[in-house]
Amino acid sequence: MLTNNKRWEIGSDFDCSEEILISSPTSFWLPAKYQLFSTATASFLALKTVLQKPAGKPLRIHVPSFYCLGVVSKLQTVFEVCWYRDLPGESSPDFDTLKPLSGDLVIVVNLFGIKSQQPWQDWQKEHPNIILVEDHSHDPFSPWAKNSQADYATSSLRKTLPIPDGGILWSPKNLPLPQPFGKESPGAYKKLMAMILKRSYLQGLPINKDDYLRLSRDGQNELDDETNSAISVFTNNVLRFLDVESFRQQRAANISKFINLTLNQDNPYWKPLFANWEQGSVPFNSIIVCQSKTIRAALRKYLISNDIFAPIHWQQPEEGIVSNDSKAIALSAKILTIPTDQRYGEEDIIRIVEILNDFVNITNH
Repeated sequence: MLTNNKRWEIGSDFDCSEEILISSPTSFWLPAKYQLFSTATASFLALKTVLQKPAGKPLRIHVPSFYCLGVVSKLQTVFEVCWYRDLPGESSPDFDTLKPLSGDLVIVVNLFGIKSQQPWQDWQKEHPNIILVEDHSHDPFSPWAKNSQADYATSSLRKTLPIPDGGILWSPKNLPLPQPFGKESPGAYKKLMAMILKRSYLQGLPINKDDYLRLSRDGQNELDDETNSAISVFTNNVLRFLDVESFRQQRAANISKFINLTLNQDNPYWKPLFANWEQGSVPFNSIIVCQSKTIRAALRKYLISNDIFAPIHWQQPEEGIVSNDSKAIALSAKILTIPTDQRYGEEDIIRIVEILNDFVNITNH
Protein backbone atom coordinates (compact mmCIF):
# COMPACT_ATOMS: atom_id res chain seq x y z
CA MET A 1 0.00 0.00 0.00
CA LEU A 2 1.31 3.43 -0.92
CA THR A 3 1.77 6.01 1.80
CA ASN A 4 0.26 9.48 1.90
CA ASN A 5 3.68 11.04 2.46
CA LYS A 6 4.34 11.95 -1.14
CA ARG A 7 7.59 13.71 -1.87
CA TRP A 8 7.71 16.97 -3.84
CA GLU A 9 10.53 17.02 -6.37
CA ILE A 10 10.89 18.81 -9.68
CA GLY A 11 13.01 17.73 -12.64
CA SER A 12 15.52 14.99 -13.32
CA ASP A 13 14.45 11.83 -15.18
CA PHE A 14 10.85 10.85 -15.71
CA ASP A 15 9.30 8.34 -13.35
CA CYS A 16 7.17 5.42 -14.57
CA SER A 17 3.49 4.99 -13.87
CA GLU A 18 0.56 3.27 -15.56
CA GLU A 19 -1.24 6.62 -15.29
CA ILE A 20 0.69 7.78 -18.37
CA LEU A 21 -1.10 5.18 -20.53
CA ILE A 22 -4.53 5.14 -22.11
CA SER A 23 -6.55 2.07 -23.04
CA SER A 24 -6.45 2.32 -26.82
CA PRO A 25 -3.76 3.36 -29.31
CA THR A 26 -3.38 7.12 -29.41
CA SER A 27 -4.00 9.19 -32.49
CA PHE A 28 -0.89 11.32 -32.10
CA TRP A 29 1.09 11.87 -35.25
CA LEU A 30 3.81 9.53 -36.38
CA PRO A 31 5.39 9.44 -39.85
CA ALA A 32 4.01 6.93 -42.33
CA LYS A 33 7.37 5.18 -42.45
CA TYR A 34 10.06 5.29 -39.78
CA GLN A 35 12.70 3.37 -37.87
CA LEU A 36 13.09 3.25 -34.10
CA PHE A 37 16.53 3.21 -32.47
CA SER A 38 17.68 3.20 -28.86
CA THR A 39 18.66 6.88 -29.18
CA ALA A 40 18.46 9.68 -31.72
CA THR A 41 22.25 9.77 -31.81
CA ALA A 42 22.26 6.14 -32.94
CA SER A 43 19.93 7.10 -35.78
CA PHE A 44 22.28 9.93 -36.82
CA LEU A 45 25.21 7.52 -36.94
CA ALA A 46 23.20 4.95 -38.89
CA LEU A 47 22.72 7.42 -41.74
CA LYS A 48 26.26 6.70 -42.90
CA THR A 49 25.08 3.29 -44.14
CA VAL A 50 22.65 4.80 -46.68
CA LEU A 51 24.60 7.86 -47.82
CA GLN A 52 27.10 7.88 -50.64
CA LYS A 53 30.49 9.50 -50.21
CA PRO A 54 33.56 9.92 -52.43
CA ALA A 55 36.16 7.20 -51.96
CA GLY A 56 38.57 7.97 -49.15
CA LYS A 57 36.76 11.12 -48.04
CA PRO A 58 34.63 11.39 -44.88
CA LEU A 59 31.16 12.86 -45.11
CA ARG A 60 31.02 16.43 -43.85
CA ILE A 61 28.29 17.38 -41.42
CA HIS A 62 27.44 20.93 -40.32
CA VAL A 63 26.05 21.35 -36.81
CA PRO A 64 24.71 24.43 -35.00
CA SER A 65 27.09 26.12 -32.58
CA PHE A 66 24.50 25.86 -29.80
CA TYR A 67 24.01 22.11 -29.52
CA CYS A 68 24.61 19.08 -27.32
CA LEU A 69 28.35 18.42 -27.40
CA GLY A 70 27.80 14.79 -26.38
CA VAL A 71 26.02 14.27 -29.69
CA VAL A 72 28.77 16.13 -31.55
CA SER A 73 31.46 13.93 -30.01
CA LYS A 74 29.67 10.87 -31.40
CA LEU A 75 29.20 12.47 -34.81
CA GLN A 76 32.93 13.12 -35.00
CA THR A 77 33.56 9.38 -34.99
CA VAL A 78 31.79 9.10 -38.36
CA PHE A 79 31.69 12.55 -39.94
CA GLU A 80 33.92 15.55 -40.44
CA VAL A 81 32.19 18.16 -38.27
CA CYS A 82 31.81 21.81 -39.26
CA TRP A 83 30.01 24.55 -37.30
CA TYR A 84 27.54 27.28 -38.14
CA ARG A 85 25.88 29.82 -35.84
CA ASP A 86 22.33 29.18 -34.66
CA LEU A 87 21.23 30.47 -31.27
CA PRO A 88 17.87 29.82 -29.59
CA GLY A 89 17.15 33.47 -28.90
CA GLU A 90 17.52 34.53 -32.53
CA SER A 91 14.79 34.23 -35.15
CA SER A 92 16.93 32.51 -37.76
CA PRO A 93 20.42 31.05 -38.17
CA ASP A 94 23.35 33.13 -39.34
CA PHE A 95 23.40 31.63 -42.82
CA ASP A 96 26.61 33.53 -43.64
CA THR A 97 28.40 31.07 -41.33
CA LEU A 98 26.92 28.03 -43.10
CA LYS A 99 28.95 27.16 -46.21
CA PRO A 100 28.32 23.52 -47.13
CA LEU A 101 29.56 21.83 -50.29
CA SER A 102 27.38 19.71 -52.54
CA GLY A 103 26.59 16.42 -50.80
CA ASP A 104 27.30 17.71 -47.28
CA LEU A 105 24.87 17.10 -44.42
CA VAL A 106 23.41 19.96 -42.39
CA ILE A 107 21.80 19.29 -39.01
CA VAL A 108 18.91 21.66 -38.34
CA VAL A 109 17.64 21.87 -34.76
CA ASN A 110 14.32 23.25 -33.59
CA LEU A 111 16.02 24.62 -30.48
CA PHE A 112 13.75 24.37 -27.42
CA GLY A 113 10.80 23.89 -29.79
CA ILE A 114 10.52 27.64 -30.42
CA LYS A 115 12.19 28.08 -33.81
CA SER A 116 10.53 28.74 -37.16
CA GLN A 117 10.60 26.38 -40.13
CA GLN A 118 10.33 29.15 -42.73
CA PRO A 119 14.00 30.33 -42.83
CA TRP A 120 15.13 26.77 -43.48
CA GLN A 121 12.53 26.19 -46.18
CA ASP A 122 13.79 29.28 -48.00
CA TRP A 123 17.43 28.23 -47.57
CA GLN A 124 16.73 24.67 -48.71
CA LYS A 125 15.23 25.87 -51.99
CA GLU A 126 18.48 27.65 -52.75
CA HIS A 127 20.63 24.64 -51.78
CA PRO A 128 19.00 21.56 -53.33
CA ASN A 129 22.22 19.52 -53.32
CA ILE A 130 22.59 19.62 -49.53
CA ILE A 131 21.31 16.77 -47.31
CA LEU A 132 19.16 18.36 -44.63
CA VAL A 133 18.72 16.41 -41.37
CA GLU A 134 16.31 17.93 -38.85
CA ASP A 135 16.45 17.28 -35.10
CA HIS A 136 13.00 17.61 -33.50
CA SER A 137 13.91 16.28 -30.05
CA HIS A 138 12.55 19.34 -28.25
CA ASP A 139 9.12 19.07 -29.89
CA PRO A 140 8.66 15.79 -31.78
CA PHE A 141 5.04 16.49 -32.70
CA SER A 142 5.22 20.11 -33.81
CA PRO A 143 3.70 21.35 -37.09
CA TRP A 144 7.27 21.70 -38.35
CA ALA A 145 7.98 18.02 -37.68
CA LYS A 146 4.69 16.96 -39.25
CA ASN A 147 5.26 19.10 -42.35
CA SER A 148 9.01 18.65 -42.66
CA GLN A 149 10.52 18.87 -46.12
CA ALA A 150 13.97 17.71 -45.04
CA ASP A 151 15.80 14.72 -46.44
CA TYR A 152 15.80 13.10 -43.01
CA ALA A 153 14.38 13.94 -39.61
CA THR A 154 14.99 12.51 -36.19
CA SER A 155 13.88 12.96 -32.60
CA SER A 156 14.90 11.69 -29.20
CA LEU A 157 11.44 10.77 -27.95
CA ARG A 158 12.64 10.11 -24.42
CA LYS A 159 13.44 13.81 -23.97
CA THR A 160 9.73 14.69 -23.75
CA LEU A 161 8.00 11.33 -23.13
CA PRO A 162 8.18 9.09 -20.03
CA ILE A 163 10.06 6.23 -21.68
CA PRO A 164 13.54 4.88 -20.93
CA ASP A 165 14.87 5.01 -24.50
CA GLY A 166 13.79 5.77 -28.03
CA GLY A 167 14.97 7.68 -31.07
CA ILE A 168 12.86 7.91 -34.21
CA LEU A 169 14.20 8.46 -37.74
CA TRP A 170 12.14 9.17 -40.82
CA SER A 171 12.53 10.64 -44.29
CA PRO A 172 10.00 13.29 -45.38
CA LYS A 173 11.35 12.75 -48.92
CA ASN A 174 10.83 8.99 -48.65
CA LEU A 175 14.55 8.23 -48.98
CA PRO A 176 15.96 4.86 -47.88
CA LEU A 177 16.14 4.45 -44.10
CA PRO A 178 18.88 2.59 -42.25
CA GLN A 179 17.86 -0.15 -39.87
CA PRO A 180 19.21 -0.76 -36.38
CA PHE A 181 21.37 -3.87 -36.46
CA GLY A 182 22.22 -4.02 -32.74
CA LYS A 183 20.06 -5.67 -30.11
CA GLU A 184 18.14 -3.54 -27.65
CA SER A 185 20.38 -1.86 -25.12
CA PRO A 186 20.56 -3.20 -21.54
CA GLY A 187 20.86 0.45 -20.58
CA ALA A 188 17.19 0.95 -21.39
CA TYR A 189 16.17 -1.54 -18.73
CA LYS A 190 18.42 0.04 -16.11
CA LYS A 191 16.74 3.34 -16.93
CA LEU A 192 13.33 1.65 -16.68
CA MET A 193 14.15 0.18 -13.27
CA ALA A 194 15.27 3.63 -12.15
CA MET A 195 11.98 5.12 -13.37
CA ILE A 196 9.93 2.54 -11.47
CA LEU A 197 11.93 3.05 -8.26
CA LYS A 198 11.67 6.83 -8.62
CA ARG A 199 7.89 6.53 -8.86
CA SER A 200 7.80 4.59 -5.60
CA TYR A 201 10.16 7.10 -3.98
CA LEU A 202 7.95 10.04 -4.97
CA GLN A 203 4.93 8.18 -3.61
CA GLY A 204 6.62 8.17 -0.22
CA LEU A 205 7.92 4.63 0.03
CA PRO A 206 11.27 4.10 1.82
CA ILE A 207 13.24 3.75 -1.42
CA ASN A 208 16.96 4.47 -1.39
CA LYS A 209 17.30 7.42 -3.75
CA ASP A 210 20.96 6.66 -4.40
CA ASP A 211 19.96 3.27 -5.85
CA TYR A 212 17.72 4.65 -8.58
CA LEU A 213 20.10 7.51 -9.33
CA ARG A 214 22.92 4.99 -9.83
CA LEU A 215 20.73 2.84 -12.10
CA SER A 216 19.75 5.89 -14.12
CA ARG A 217 23.38 7.00 -14.47
CA ASP A 218 24.59 3.55 -15.46
CA GLY A 219 21.75 3.10 -17.91
CA GLN A 220 22.41 6.47 -19.51
CA ASN A 221 26.10 5.69 -19.87
CA GLU A 222 25.26 2.43 -21.65
CA LEU A 223 22.78 4.15 -23.95
CA ASP A 224 25.37 6.82 -24.73
CA ASP A 225 27.81 4.10 -25.79
CA GLU A 226 25.37 2.51 -28.25
CA THR A 227 25.93 3.22 -31.92
CA ASN A 228 23.13 1.31 -33.64
CA SER A 229 20.91 -0.43 -31.10
CA ALA A 230 17.21 -1.13 -31.55
CA ILE A 231 14.58 0.42 -29.35
CA SER A 232 13.65 -1.63 -26.27
CA VAL A 233 10.69 -4.00 -26.39
CA PHE A 234 9.15 -2.04 -23.51
CA THR A 235 9.22 1.32 -25.28
CA ASN A 236 8.15 -0.16 -28.59
CA ASN A 237 5.03 -1.57 -26.92
CA VAL A 238 3.95 1.36 -24.76
CA LEU A 239 4.75 4.12 -27.27
CA ARG A 240 1.40 3.82 -29.04
CA PHE A 241 -0.49 4.05 -25.73
CA LEU A 242 1.07 7.22 -24.34
CA ASP A 243 -1.34 10.11 -23.92
CA VAL A 244 0.80 12.45 -25.95
CA GLU A 245 -1.91 15.03 -26.66
CA SER A 246 -2.62 15.42 -22.95
CA PHE A 247 1.11 15.68 -22.24
CA ARG A 248 1.48 18.48 -24.78
CA GLN A 249 -1.50 20.42 -23.47
CA GLN A 250 -0.24 20.28 -19.89
CA ARG A 251 3.32 21.19 -20.87
CA ALA A 252 2.12 24.21 -22.88
CA ALA A 253 -0.13 25.36 -20.02
CA ASN A 254 2.70 25.07 -17.50
CA ILE A 255 5.18 27.01 -19.62
CA SER A 256 2.60 29.73 -20.32
CA LYS A 257 1.91 29.97 -16.59
CA PHE A 258 5.61 30.24 -15.80
CA ILE A 259 6.14 32.99 -18.37
CA ASN A 260 3.07 34.94 -17.23
CA LEU A 261 4.33 34.85 -13.64
CA THR A 262 7.89 35.87 -14.42
CA LEU A 263 8.06 37.89 -17.62
CA ASN A 264 7.50 41.40 -16.25
CA GLN A 265 9.19 40.99 -12.89
CA ASP A 266 11.72 43.60 -11.82
CA ASN A 267 14.43 41.01 -11.46
CA PRO A 268 18.07 41.73 -12.34
CA TYR A 269 19.28 38.15 -11.96
CA TRP A 270 17.50 36.24 -14.72
CA LYS A 271 14.95 36.59 -17.51
CA PRO A 272 12.92 34.08 -19.55
CA LEU A 273 14.65 33.25 -22.84
CA PHE A 274 11.38 33.44 -24.78
CA ALA A 275 7.80 34.61 -24.30
CA ASN A 276 6.15 33.16 -27.40
CA TRP A 277 6.55 30.40 -29.95
CA GLU A 278 5.21 29.09 -33.24
CA GLN A 279 1.49 28.29 -33.32
CA GLY A 280 0.80 24.61 -32.67
CA SER A 281 4.26 24.01 -31.20
CA VAL A 282 4.99 23.23 -27.56
CA PRO A 283 8.31 24.39 -26.10
CA PHE A 284 10.65 21.90 -24.48
CA ASN A 285 10.54 23.59 -21.06
CA SER A 286 10.79 27.00 -19.43
CA ILE A 287 14.25 28.42 -20.17
CA ILE A 288 15.86 31.30 -18.34
CA VAL A 289 19.05 33.27 -18.98
CA CYS A 290 20.93 34.36 -15.87
CA GLN A 291 22.86 37.58 -15.45
CA SER A 292 26.15 35.69 -15.22
CA LYS A 293 27.69 32.25 -14.79
CA THR A 294 28.16 33.02 -11.10
CA ILE A 295 24.50 33.88 -10.62
CA ARG A 296 23.48 30.72 -12.46
CA ALA A 297 25.67 28.57 -10.23
CA ALA A 298 24.23 30.17 -7.08
CA LEU A 299 20.66 29.90 -8.36
CA ARG A 300 21.07 26.29 -9.42
CA LYS A 301 22.51 25.40 -6.00
CA TYR A 302 19.57 27.13 -4.31
CA LEU A 303 17.05 25.32 -6.50
CA ILE A 304 18.63 21.95 -5.73
CA SER A 305 18.41 22.73 -1.99
CA ASN A 306 14.67 23.17 -2.59
CA ASP A 307 14.29 19.93 -4.60
CA ILE A 308 14.22 21.57 -8.03
CA PHE A 309 16.76 19.92 -10.32
CA ALA A 310 17.40 22.34 -13.17
CA PRO A 311 19.66 21.04 -15.96
CA ILE A 312 21.78 23.08 -18.35
CA HIS A 313 21.09 22.76 -22.09
CA TRP A 314 23.89 22.82 -23.04
CA GLN A 315 27.21 23.38 -21.33
CA GLN A 316 30.23 24.16 -23.49
CA PRO A 317 33.57 23.51 -21.80
CA GLU A 318 36.47 25.89 -22.19
CA GLU A 319 38.50 23.17 -23.88
CA GLY A 320 37.82 19.96 -25.78
CA ILE A 321 34.97 19.90 -28.27
CA VAL A 322 33.72 23.46 -28.59
CA SER A 323 32.01 25.35 -31.38
CA ASN A 324 34.39 28.36 -31.21
CA ASP A 325 31.29 30.57 -31.43
CA SER A 326 31.77 33.20 -28.73
CA LYS A 327 28.04 33.99 -28.60
CA ALA A 328 27.08 30.33 -28.16
CA ILE A 329 29.72 29.84 -25.48
CA ALA A 330 28.60 33.00 -23.64
CA LEU A 331 24.95 31.89 -23.70
CA SER A 332 25.81 28.37 -22.56
CA ALA A 333 27.42 29.89 -19.45
CA LYS A 334 24.18 31.63 -18.39
CA ILE A 335 21.28 29.49 -19.59
CA LEU A 336 19.23 27.24 -17.31
CA THR A 337 16.29 24.92 -17.95
CA ILE A 338 13.47 25.08 -15.38
CA PRO A 339 11.49 21.80 -15.60
CA THR A 340 7.82 22.64 -16.17
CA ASP A 341 6.73 19.63 -18.20
CA GLN A 342 3.57 17.52 -18.07
CA ARG A 343 4.41 15.92 -14.71
CA TYR A 344 3.39 19.11 -12.93
CA GLY A 345 0.31 21.21 -12.40
CA GLU A 346 -0.45 24.87 -11.78
CA GLU A 347 0.29 24.65 -8.04
CA ASP A 348 3.73 23.24 -8.81
CA ILE A 349 4.50 26.08 -11.22
CA ILE A 350 3.44 28.68 -8.65
CA ARG A 351 5.65 27.01 -6.04
CA ILE A 352 8.62 26.93 -8.45
CA VAL A 353 8.24 30.66 -9.15
CA GLU A 354 7.95 31.40 -5.41
CA ILE A 355 11.26 29.60 -4.82
CA LEU A 356 12.86 31.55 -7.67
CA ASN A 357 11.57 34.76 -6.12
CA ASP A 358 12.93 33.73 -2.73
CA PHE A 359 16.37 33.47 -4.32
CA VAL A 360 16.02 37.01 -5.68
CA ASN A 361 14.99 38.34 -2.27
CA ILE A 362 17.83 36.54 -0.50
CA THR A 363 20.39 37.74 -3.06
CA ASN A 364 19.15 41.32 -2.81
CA HIS A 365 19.80 41.28 0.92
